[in-house]
Amino acid sequence: IADKLAWRQGMLVFRHITLAEAAAEFNRYNDRKLVITNDIAGLKINGTFAKSSTEAFARTARSALALHVALLDREIVLSR
Repeated sequence: IADKLAWRQGMLVFRHITLAEAAAEFNRYNDRKLVITNDIAGLKINGTFAKSSTEAFARTARSALALHVALLDREIVLSR
């Protein structure tokens, strides 16, 4: 239950969820959107992040899953 309510303290807790699900959660709280390409949408990730830390999430996903990250003006695109 604590993980599900972490957003109240400005945190997002992910436990073995897909990149697509994580991106959807981040996109609820941020203007700069995370875009996940279809070929990696089902990859799983774990971690705890500030809900405004889209770039930190992208760096973690890049390192953990060997992904490419493109930082654009209004989007952060994760791909293979």
